[in-house]
Amino acid sequence: MDPRAELLARRAALRTRVRAGDGRAALSLARSLERDPPRDHAAARRAYEAAAKAGLADAMAALGELLRDGRGGPRDLDGAVRWFSEAARRGKPEAIANLAGALLHGEGAPRDRAAAIRLFRRAASAGVVQAMVDLAACLRQGAAGVPRDDAAALRWLRRAATHGHAGAALLVGQAYWFGRMGAPRDRARAAPFLLAAARKGEPKAAGLAAEARTVLGGAAPRRAPARVTAPAARPAGSRAPRSGRTRP
Repeated sequence: MDPRAELLARRAALRTRVRAGDGRAALSLARSLERDPPRDHAAARRAYEAAAKAGLADAMAALGELLRDGRGGPRDLDGAVRWFSEAARRGKPEAIANLAGALLHGEGAPRDRAAAIRLFRRAASAGVVQAMVDLAACLRQGAAGVPRDDAAALRWLRRAATHGHAGAALLVGQAYWFGRMGAPRDRARAAPFLLAAARKGEPKAAGLAAEARTVLGGAAPRRAPARVTAPAARPAGSRAPRSGRTRP
């Protein structure tokens, strides 16, 4: 059986299980419809809804993203927040980050910056890299009863950089290069972050990275951060997650 025929047969089998009320089959079907050609976001949305109503937190979080971004149907910010909230109550870190983004921007719920920052902390502590970056942005700005804290912002950016976030690597490199966010001016310490960001196409890193090589005399940078990866491309016409919209 060729791969396409095998995929369609697997989907048909999953649909049979979904009609019998199998929530996990609905989640598997939704993921396949969203990821594997031929894609069908409208059908994925329906399958995620079936899985979400069966109580699966992964499906709730994914359905919230489709509703928020308008994939597979009209945008529904109120519905997105409801599903993010349900998934967050079940401890889903990505949903906690997305709920924080909704509260930060007042999309689908009243704007509540203080609550957003609390949720960003939870998601960041659970390992959501973009939440680390967004939390750092909030800490650098300081508002809604949350004092500005550059040192804490830098710590979260360093953590995001070591987890592979190119933009965070650039910001950490700039902090040490120029002595920002309470960091000492240490160009040797800045170099590995700037070079990592430049390798992944961060335009603002290119010039500083070239200068860092000159300053260091071409020596290999010390304390290189973990591999930095560029953000994954999103489907045409979709929007980036709200937790990723705030930039430090």
